Amino acid sequence: MSDITILTFYDRIAAFHTLKPFLFFREAKRFVYTNSPDWCLKKDRNRILVMVRWFIKPDRVDLDLLRNLRDKYERLVFFHDDAGGGIPRLEVLPYVDLFYQKALFKDRTLYMRELYGKELFSDFYHKKYGVRDPEERKRAVVEDPEQLKKLRLSWNIGIGDFPRSTGRERFAVALARVFGMPIVKPFYHHENLSERVLAENKGLYPVHARMGLVSRPSIAFHRKLILEKIQGDPRFVTGEVGQRQYNREIQQSKIILSPFGWGELCYRDFEAVRNGALLLKPDMSHLETWPNVFKPFETYVPFSWDADDLIVRAEQYLQDETDRKRIVRNAFETYRSQLEELPNRFERILSEIEDGR
Repeated sequence: MSDITILTFYDRIAAFHTLKPFLFFREAKRFVYTNSPDWCLKKDRNRILVMVRWFIKPDRVDLDLLRNLRDKYERLVFFHDDAGGGIPRLEVLPYVDLFYQKALFKDRTLYMRELYGKELFSDFYHKKYGVRDPEERKRAVVEDPEQLKKLRLSWNIGIGDFPRSTGRERFAVALARVFGMPIVKPFYHHENLSERVLAENKGLYPVHARMGLVSRPSIAFHRKLILEKIQGDPRFVTGEVGQRQYNREIQQSKIILSPFGWGELCYRDFEAVRNGALLLKPDMSHLETWPNVFKPFETYVPFSWDADDLIVRAEQYLQDETDRKRIVRNAFETYRSQLEELPNRFERILSEIEDGR
């Protein structure tokens, strides 16, 4: 018998990452899934509603809907699940009991400031380099500091299903829209995360740096800056390839360069760790996230947001194989031990949801 309703956006991130702890919970029958707010308002009899990835498409918060849901449910909880620490839909906060995010700024007062392009790094590039977006948009900020107490750290995409398979995941999501979200469970991989990947990675590619550009200038600038730094350097494998070739290459790369995307967190952060490669990434010290594989020079190697030290960092760990392997093993063991804690973490979060505080 269900007692918690999950109102979720049906996409690959929700199905194969965000919802994994719900789908594989030992009491999974407690959850009923829907993508229909109308069903929630007219037919649902549960007292707790969890909203997952809502108001992403279209990118507009429906305040009337929020008010109606707030009036109906005893507990209203929001899993925002954006790609970075920025929260572009903060107007949701006053209407919910708890607001979960896959990454949070360590300095919570940043949510009381307007950040250009919604992220701290896009704000940095705007202020330092004058990068502007053609369609600038002001986002809500937190006005009452008491609201910040509702912010909670959940889990990031690192807990999800790997290796990625675009066709399989899209097919599963299409089925879920017809038969319900739990239909995706058989489409998950069920491999054991084995340290044999550390030995199987032969390091055929020095630095894997395949990346595309996103459409928004304040977000894309970061990647353009990186590509300019590494242009013409044969140690960096660049360009874009299909998912299958990408998966094969990262299994045999010494270093994986993982830039920021729409947010700081990227699939390749965890693909690097899972495949026995060194994660080389812009500095992440401003964020809290979990699983956390971002301990500088212990589980990853940071470089500056200007990428001035990018080449130096790559050279250092291409030359020092012993230290590279030390960090690779630390990252793998840290990641694996955190994944083992996921069921306990989920149960604690579920208790918070039920209590509403």
